[in-house]
Amino acid sequence: RYYNSIMTGTTRNLTMNKCNLTRHQYHDYSNVIEDKLDDAAANQCPPSPENSRKVRRGPRGGVATPFPVKLHQLLEEGKHSDIISWQPHGRCFILRKPHEFLIKVMTKYFKQTKLTSFQRQLNLYAFKRISSGPDKGAYYHELFLRGKVKLC
Repeated sequence: RYYNSIMTGTTRNLTMNKCNLTRHQYHDYSNVIEDKLDDAAANQCPPSPENSRKVRRGPRGGVATPFPVKLHQLLEEGKHSDIISWQPHGRCFILRKPHEFLIKVMTKYFKQTKLTSFQRQLNLYAFKRISSGPDKGAYYHELFLRGKVKLC
């Protein structure tokens, strides 16, 4: 039921025996043809530090692989699927064992040691945390889909 509400662009809020529908826009990029992914990503790119600054020329510091791409690669590898993995539908991922994630995964992939730093990166790239339904505790972004690394 929750999955269908994501697809139709509505979510249900139950508070004090009232049923409120919240409308929001959701673009389903899971069926976009590979050739059109670049156009879709360019039109709907989430705000990121790289996108919000002026383009500089010349030798400057920066990251070789952006955070969303690293995260996507980690999830696609599936080496740590008992710790962090895609949900079955491939539209969000869940952090199953935060303590083990810190010890085994974060230092290797992200060179960070605090879970709050990881969460800050997710917030910076406009990921949302799902607070109810079968995907409770998972993170999602419209352009972050299993098998669609070009959208990252």
